[in-house]
Amino acid sequence: MMVKRTNGETQPLIFLDNSTLAEVISLPPGQCGRRLEALGLRPGKIIKKLYGMPFCGPVTLEIDGRQVAIGYGAASRIIVKALKQENTILE
Repeated sequence: MMVKRTNGETQPLIFLDNSTLAEVISLPPGQCGRRLEALGLRPGKIIKKLYGMPFCGPVTLEIDGRQVAIGYGAASRIIVKALKQENTILE
C-alpha cells in the first residue's frame, strides 16, 4: 500500500474520519505536547485514527503498530493532514 498526500487542508484530529491515515502537523505547546511526544506523536509522524468515542470521549490511534488512547481535549489540539491511500501490488 502506498500513501500519498492529499491537497486537503489541515484539521484537528477529532474531525478526521475513523480508519484514516494522517500526518501529524503540530502538537499543542507545553506539558500536553511533551506528554504526547512521550507516547510517540511527533510532527511528521504517520498515524491512523482507529475510532473516536461519541460525546467527547477518547480518540484511539495506531502509532508504530501500537494502540494509544488520547483524551478529547488533547486530540482537539493535535493538527493533522489526511493522507490518501492507494492499494498497489508489488511485483
